Amino acid sequence: MKKYLPLLLILTLLSGLLPTGIALGEATTVTFPVETVSVAVGKTATVRAAAKPYLATKKGVRYTTSDETVATVTAKGVVTGVALGTCQLTATSVYDPTVSQSIPVQVVQPVQKLTVTAAADTVAVGQTLALQVAYEPADATLQGATYESSSESVATVTADGVVTGVKRGTAKITVQSTDGYAKAVYAVTVAQLPEGITVTPESVSGPAGRKVQLKATVSPTTANDKTVQWTSADESIATVNAKGQVTLVSVGQTQILCASSADPAVSVAIPVQGMELAQSVSFDTSLYSVLVGQTTQVYANVLPDATTDKTVTYSVKNKRIATVDENGVVTGVSGGKTIVYATTTDGSKKRAAATVEVIVPVTGVSYKYKDVRVSVGSRDSFTATISPSNASNKAMTWVSSDEGIASVKGTTNRFSVKGRRWGRCKVTGTTEDGSFTVEVYVDVGSLRHAVTVTEVSIRDGKPYLTVKNQSDMNITQVRFLMQGYDLSLQPIVMSTIGDAYVLEGSYNMALAPGESSRHGRFTFYNASDFDGLAELCFCITGWSTDTGFYDRNGKLQKNYTLTDSQLEWVSYPANSDVLALVH
Repeated sequence: MKKYLPLLLILTLLSGLLPTGIALGEATTVTFPVETVSVAVGKTATVRAAAKPYLATKKGVRYTTSDETVATVTAKGVVTGVALGTCQLTATSVYDPTVSQSIPVQVVQPVQKLTVTAAADTVAVGQTLALQVAYEPADATLQGATYESSSESVATVTADGVVTGVKRGTAKITVQSTDGYAKAVYAVTVAQLPEGITVTPESVSGPAGRKVQLKATVSPTTANDKTVQWTSADESIATVNAKGQVTLVSVGQTQILCASSADPAVSVAIPVQGMELAQSVSFDTSLYSVLVGQTTQVYANVLPDATTDKTVTYSVKNKRIATVDENGVVTGVSGGKTIVYATTTDGSKKRAAATVEVIVPVTGVSYKYKDVRVSVGSRDSFTATISPSNASNKAMTWVSSDEGIASVKGTTNRFSVKGRRWGRCKVTGTTEDGSFTVEVYVDVGSLRHAVTVTEVSIRDGKPYLTVKNQSDMNITQVRFLMQGYDLSLQPIVMSTIGDAYVLEGSYNMALAPGESSRHGRFTFYNASDFDGLAELCFCITGWSTDTGFYDRNGKLQKNYTLTDSQLEWVSYPANSDVLALVH
């Protein structure tokens, strides 16, 4: 081990002398930054090789050419072209002369001028334009070029010189010879061609002589040329001028063509209809009827038969009563009448009108009482209830079961009855819509006047009375009141109890129909002696019967009592002033 210590010491010292980062045994290399050198006769080009590792870099390289009659090189790598031809440029490491690198040197005839041409100086967006390049002198060694666009957002260019339009604008294409000695610029205008056309209105129709102005809009908005050309496919039907104004000539169909001036392939055809206009429109009837919630079809007839467009639109005046759809189907909404219209759509503005009656059907008829009463010789009116209340048809017919007792009139739910004689019969009403019926009993004869006073007088200072049964009933009792007055029209005492000035009484003998009472058969309750009786007032307050009478609910009653407002006082002497004193 000891014999190796000196050697290790020497190696350690040597390694300390080496620059930091350089390891012993690292290979030496020489490299050029380019693969070839091109230089013109009399021109220079600088090419500097790099050597590694660090010591090699510090020492540098030595340059030589393989043929100095073609090209020479300086110690700093400046190559000078001497004559046309090729040779090798070699860089050798000074640190390690065994390491070198060579690249070819071509001494060329340089391009002195470039001439750029193309089929046009304008290209459309999305289209291409090929550039051609001519080189001077004709014997220039490297006849190639590179291309660059000044604005690739406007136009791009390929390595082969093909320009593509991107958007409307101008771009400069710089062309440089491959040897770098000549350059030219070619200006390209990128144009936006029309891509589509829209025309308003989208169609034209009307009678001969009508003029319609068409308006064309070219897209996109960036198009360079927005002008269009107008033509008619058949000028016997319609013509069009340069400004797009169409004139209809005759009945028939054709097209107006609108084409881009810049690109005729971009076009649009507008249909044109020369029309025979409607002269009239009418419904097939003046009145349509429909039930609520139901539908009916209305029909409109357009004349003349040769009318080109016979379509109509339908509408109603009051949608709360009825509606109508586009096909003329009317739906009843609520009872009543409204107007339905049919209007031509061909521009002739003809309109027809018809009445729509929405019918609310009758579902029944009734009267609030079972019986009604009328006096003999009198006519009274009554109203039956038709359901529903808004039913459209309230027409009815009425008949009496016995015209001798009562007759009936009426054409609606309101009817009138005339009493002919005392008695009871039945009237029947029938609705025109649905034939629903209602029956009402008619009682003829005034209950208020079933018994009347035929005589009131004073005999021997006493009341003398006569009443008569005017009805068809058997009257079993008549009830009455009396008041008396002296010659000074002062009330006298008539009763020994209660209200002394009012006397109650009754006639308790049966009275057959038409029969009168007999004197002396009246009963006075608690009568006084009638002292000073000079004038007398008498009224009937009620009566009873064993045959009975019917009330308005159809129930048989036996007793009838007059209300205070119904009392009819009779005086003796007749029409005496004492009537004003009765209470």
